[in-house]
Amino acid sequence: MTASTVASASTSESSERYPWNYSGVRERVASIPSMTGQCAQTVAQPRLLLAGDSWAQFMWDDDTHNRLLDRFGLADRRAVSRSLGDNPGPGYTGPAYAVSGSEAREWIDTAQFPWIANVVSELQALPSIDTVLLSIGGNDLLAGRSDGGWYKDMDLDQAGAEAALFDRVLGDSQTIVDAFQAVRPELAIMVSSYEYPNFNVSALWCWIYACPKRRDLSRDPDNDLVSDSEINGLMLQVEQRRILWTNANPRLLYGHEIGAMHHYYGDGQVGPGVWPRPGLLPPDYQPFPAGNPALPSLRENFRTTAGISADPIHLDEEGYRYKVALQLEGQLYERLRGPIDLSLNSLGGTADGWTDGSAVGTGRISVGASADRLVHGLVSFDTAALPDDAQITAASLWLLLDQRQGSNPFTSGQLGAPRLDLARGSFGGPDIEASDATAPADASDVGCFVGSAANPDDALRIELSLEALAQIDRQGPTQFRLSFATPSTASARNDFASGDAGVARSFPVDTVDYVQQLQSDGTTPIVAVRGQALSHRGLVEYLGSARPVLTLQFTVDGLHSDGFED
Repeated sequence: MTASTVASASTSESSERYPWNYSGVRERVASIPSMTGQCAQTVAQPRLLLAGDSWAQFMWDDDTHNRLLDRFGLADRRAVSRSLGDNPGPGYTGPAYAVSGSEAREWIDTAQFPWIANVVSELQALPSIDTVLLSIGGNDLLAGRSDGGWYKDMDLDQAGAEAALFDRVLGDSQTIVDAFQAVRPELAIMVSSYEYPNFNVSALWCWIYACPKRRDLSRDPDNDLVSDSEINGLMLQVEQRRILWTNANPRLLYGHEIGAMHHYYGDGQVGPGVWPRPGLLPPDYQPFPAGNPALPSLRENFRTTAGISADPIHLDEEGYRYKVALQLEGQLYERLRGPIDLSLNSLGGTADGWTDGSAVGTGRISVGASADRLVHGLVSFDTAALPDDAQITAASLWLLLDQRQGSNPFTSGQLGAPRLDLARGSFGGPDIEASDATAPADASDVGCFVGSAANPDDALRIELSLEALAQIDRQGPTQFRLSFATPSTASARNDFASGDAGVARSFPVDTVDYVQQLQSDGTTPIVAVRGQALSHRGLVEYLGSARPVLTLQFTVDGLHSDGFED
């Protein structure tokens, strides 16, 4: 990622809790959104802030949310954060608020820790932020017996101690939420779940953290060491309480992803796709629990540092991508996209396709250049579904990438800037024809192209200008033409799915993880661990297919379809 790193001058004992983390501050700089075309009316701005513990820190350090927002066609809705890979302890005065090792009980101690103040300052400085993703409470629990956290059979030492701990963590979490919403009462906060950990680190590295921590999570570690299923049971108890808490507050969202790794990768006994995927919708988020609560997530799902697989808690970069994809699919996508009044799928058949001015084709919407010829994509919608008196206020065209031939014309610049033209009815006849490449348009160069469209299933969103909105046909179809202006001898073509695309299905992909393993001769080479995982197809899974979509906002007599004004 593009973020810079600034050394941190202070450390604390928390660095021993997470010895694999870096020491430093990751500044609030993320990947640059891909936006080209007529974008004067489309402004990239921060909408999502990541705050909390190391899970927020790693998701920010990997730039996970911004990369997935690009994949979902929302590259202009930006995520921001300031992370710290090593908890500095009391007295820190820096700007971070995604802090490894930070606990809810520290966050509410505002006299010694600036985490809440830093978030408040950021919210005040960035008024466009309307959503916070909060990951908090895990370190309070994993503090273990030695530091006031959870441990197996803790109620035997003090009746009701476990419930009191859970109540304290939720109470502290509510205090944090209240502080954020005091800045902006309408602010939504997604409470992020965790994942089944895996403390079964190899003997070579277990001493670093996993083995002593498992003992600290046990009341009698010599005779009754806490098991994987018991640790998972702790996690599920906490998440059940979070669900009840967030359901009771209309400004709270819940990100249910615990068990996702078992669904996508398997549990070591069965393969991907056997165990249920986490339910994404309130109020019950069924299926819950997801995955296999009896077993930990696979060791391959966790982070390695310099090839050392010692981390039992934090997912690797790929694991966090699955997690954030579920956050978006469940609730964040709709929130960040905004409300719509009408959603139309393209017509498909001979009304969607491409032409290079000589040949024509259907079954895909191809855009770019091939064999010295520019390829123009065409996609049609039956916009007669709009009320005759609708006043269209916004519209977006969404295309899902099927495959790419050569370089990516939307990011390489070799074909110039993309353009979107619009025709009422169609550019010629209702079927794709060669003359569509040069036929006059009712509105020309009227789109802002948002997204890199670099990988299969990536969404490209095209925001229509005010000129385009005025030309959308309310009596019949409206056809759009996508093209570039500069030919190229090298192939640079993106093929998007047409209106004939089928129902979305995930499929297995090969995975390779590199870990350091102790051999019988005492050496510790880095070896490849190969497996399979189900794909997550991004926006395709939310839509149910890869068919092009036209979303519209409009009013009739000043009211939207939900009965509200703008």
